[in-house]
Parts: sequence; C-alpha cells; structure tokens
Amino acid sequence: MKLVVLKPFRDKNDHQTIYKSGDLLTTNDLSRVNDLVKRGMCEITSVDDGNDEKADEKKPETISFQQKEYGLDEVKAALEEIGNPAAKNAGVKGVSKKLDELTEEQAASLSEILNKEV
Repeated sequence: MKLVVLKPFRDKNDHQTIYKSGDLLTTNDLSRVNDLVKRGMCEITSVDDGNDEKADEKKPETISFQQKEYGLDEVKAALEEIGNPAAKNAGVKGVSKKLDELTEEQAASLSEILNKEV
C-alpha cells in the first residue's frame, strides 16, 4: 500500500529515517498501515496487491488445438466463422470446452481457418 505522511514521524524499523509531511511511504505490512492511519500519521493513497511486475508480464492466453498453440481471440474468431461461436467473455477454459464439443467436420474447418490465418 502507498501512504502519504500527514504528521512527521520516525520509522520504527529504521530509526535513521524520518518521514516528513507529504512524503510517500510504501509498505505491505497491514498492521502497520492500520496503526499509522488510526493514529492520524498517514492516509492511504493507493492499494497495491504487490503483483505489479506480474501484471506487466502477463502472458497472452493461448489455446492448444491439434498440437498447435493459438491465441484465444484468434480461436474465438475462427469458431465464430464456422458457425459455432464461444461466448464473448469466454476464457481459455470456456473455449477449450467448446473445442471439445466440435464434430470432426467442424474441427477440420476450424483447423483450416486457423492455419490459413497463420
């Protein structure tokens, strides 16, 4: 969480650090955040879940179909083209289920479309 300092105070962990009014403080220690806010020393400016780096590195969602990997949106578009669309908000699990329900003819058509787009 990110906090902004309202009243100057000395850091309890590093006694050399003194926070002044307006300084930013970042910590994931919830009890410390609650204590600082309760005593009027800080106020919360933003709540982070600590996964900022992971969110930036999010892998594009892929679907495996006939031993090849395809993008989720690509497979959804191809399913719609063969007349068997998946829900617009369907994720990997929903689209995979839809692929399992395809007949052999539909699977062949889907394969042609996906390989043509590549």
